[in-house]
Amino acid sequence: MPGFVQLSTLLALATAVLLATLLYGLHRRSRRQKQQHIQLNIRQLALLRALIAGFQRHRGLSNGVLCGDSSLSQDLAETRQSLDRHSQAAQTLNSSHSAAWNGLIDHWSRMREGRGSDPANNLAQHHLIIRNSIFLMEDVANEIDLSEGQASLAYLPCIWREVIQAAEWAGQARALGTGIAAAGRSSAEQRVRLRFLYQKIQQLAGSAFATLQRHAAQHPQSAAFQLPQRAQAVEDLLNCIDHELLSKEQPVIAAKAYFQRATGAIDGLLALVDSALAQLEQRRSVT
Repeated sequence: MPGFVQLSTLLALATAVLLATLLYGLHRRSRRQKQQHIQLNIRQLALLRALIAGFQRHRGLSNGVLCGDSSLSQDLAETRQSLDRHSQAAQTLNSSHSAAWNGLIDHWSRMREGRGSDPANNLAQHHLIIRNSIFLMEDVANEIDLSEGQASLAYLPCIWREVIQAAEWAGQARALGTGIAAAGRSSAEQRVRLRFLYQKIQQLAGSAFATLQRHAAQHPQSAAFQLPQRAQAVEDLLNCIDHELLSKEQPVIAAKAYFQRATGAIDGLLALVDSALAQLEQRRSVT
């Protein structure tokens, strides 16, 4: 009987050890899969950030060319080549959002030339592909908790919503304003639209900067956001829109000069996205 008891104890102990080993192995496998998922989503977000910026730039330059400023043609060709490279990279993704990615790639392949396109349709097509890119970015960002519960990353929803949306309204203002500057005139309808864009930029950028400022006050590492510089670039664009375009039916600002002013604001907003992605990558490198 004592031998039987000892054997039963040993069997129970062995079973417990085996079960613990199995559970630990499953936990490690689950953890590894989660980290791979996060890494893939960070890669997708970085690629979408590049595509959105490229589509926005292509929209502004192509509208300027279609409205009569051929000096933008070389920049347009270079932007198109960059977008082609990003599109090729997107085709290598093994993503659960493959249908949305394929839709973006197909849309770009059809609109990339833009020959014979009128300015209104050109803008509409760019608005659509950028909107779908932003929707995909939100889906990828929300698919898994990229912050993994870390308070230092609690600002991320602001990046995928307010910051990206503010950058897009600024991108639309860049495209429309570049066309107006290239043509040297604007219609009442264009000025109404530009006023609307002005208000959306002011509203969303203001909300984003306020949220990020509150976060930065509690998390010193957020100094990398360089919020004063980013906010000033947006303010400079708003002032330019107001003084150079909204107050004049026949603006005198050069299309390239306005494009560059707007680009400074957009780049500043997208730099906040870059900072978020860099922080995500840095956190992964130490886990």
